[in-house]
Amino acid sequence: MSAAPFTVEGLHHVQLAMPPGGEPEAQRFYGEVLMFDRVEKPEHLAARGGCWFRSGPLELHLGVEDGFRASAKAHPAVRVLGLAALGARLQAAGVAVENDTDLEGHERWYVRDPFGNRLEFIEQMAR
Repeated sequence: MSAAPFTVEGLHHVQLAMPPGGEPEAQRFYGEVLMFDRVEKPEHLAARGGCWFRSGPLELHLGVEDGFRASAKAHPAVRVLGLAALGARLQAAGVAVENDTDLEGHERWYVRDPFGNRLEFIEQMAR
């Protein structure tokens, strides 16, 4: 196989959908429970609704979708340090944590955001 004439550097952001008017719930979950920073949307995009968040190098956008329906399987996998502490914080906030089998040297589990979007949180195990 020949070398590609380009290089993928990483993800700029992940976008999930939410129903119209979900911004306050998104702020509570992503801003308060997960402690992501709110990012102001550019003015020309703000009129569409939705909201953006950032934590470390991860930027997560929530876009308004009429007729929204959460996907049963599709999800971002968010790498974290301190998975147990995050799990305790989520459970204290009333968020159900769905354990899963470990994946090649990683612990992981899933949660659903207030709109039903599936999120995986994963941490590399100590070697």
